[in-house]
Amino acid sequence: MRKFAVLLVLAAMMLGYAGAAYAATTIYGISGLIETPDDTIVSAKSLTPTADRIFDFKPDGAVKGVDVTTFGGAIGIIPNLEVSAVGIDVDTKGVETEGLINAKYRVLAETLTMPSVTVGVVDAANRLDHLTYGTINEASTFIVFGKNISNIAEGVSGQVSKPVRGTVGFGTGLYRSVFAGLNMSLAPKLSVAVEYLNKGLRNDSTISGVVRFQPIEALSVDAGVLGFKDFYAGASFNLSTF
Repeated sequence: MRKFAVLLVLAAMMLGYAGAAYAATTIYGISGLIETPDDTIVSAKSLTPTADRIFDFKPDGAVKGVDVTTFGGAIGIIPNLEVSAVGIDVDTKGVETEGLINAKYRVLAETLTMPSVTVGVVDAANRLDHLTYGTINEASTFIVFGKNISNIAEGVSGQVSKPVRGTVGFGTGLYRSVFAGLNMSLAPKLSVAVEYLNKGLRNDSTISGVVRFQPIEALSVDAGVLGFKDFYAGASFNLSTF
């Protein structure tokens, strides 16, 4: 818990620095929703430190919960390309902190008629295998399609909709089979997101949700639930590097 508190204090101290374009991160350090990637990319020449804490995490079949802390960051290398690295620390005696290396590239930008196309990999070195007792035994590659679907929401509700983005994708590892997400802006500084993941960290079909608050453009403060069972909180901050 002390490590997580220190990380959040450091994030708060960054408020005095100039921020870059906003791109929130997943608990794995790659930009996205909660566990699933979306089509956002950390801006070129910018850095996004991130820290998250899952409290009393109980994957499918577990009897006792553990606290899980992730900490690290993502960097925009060139336009449409980011790489990231995080450490995952499980509050269990004898379990070492594992490092995850990720990458993400937006192949095609969204148009009026076509979705964006983004590809990437989470945990390229397959370190999650040691934390999931073999349930995730390969690198988690993915392809994800993203689109503004506000017009669809308006057609269904018959009312003017807040901005809504939808994502759907598939892959291997964490993302085997299909995953999907919705991100809705409720106010200029507040958004909510939900996602579906067939086999994520919980090793079960999971629907998760998060509320994101942006006190300033570059800072995202998150509070959510994995599988609507395990509470988590975190923060990410976009910094211009040069």
